[in-house]
Amino acid sequence: MIHILAICASILGFGCLCAAMARHQKDLLGRTLPRQAQRWLLGAGGAVLLVALATDMAGLGADYGAIAWFGHLTIGAAMAVTGLKWKTA
Repeated sequence: MIHILAICASILGFGCLCAAMARHQKDLLGRTLPRQAQRWLLGAGGAVLLVALATDMAGLGADYGAIAWFGHLTIGAAMAVTGLKWKTA
């Protein structure tokens, strides 16, 4: 269950980071967001990725949790990029 939560948080975090980029905003939303919204999305994306780290460390221990976090980040990034490619195709 910890792995699923961490992967979902990673997907959400990378989704926020993608949505914070102006070139992806045009693909996802059809417009560019204001600068303040972009900053908010960057902060939210980073915070959610840290939540994934905290989830991994709390559920799996500090050592294994930190290592598993990198795997979960990889899966989350791959899923976010796949979703972005699917949306723009």
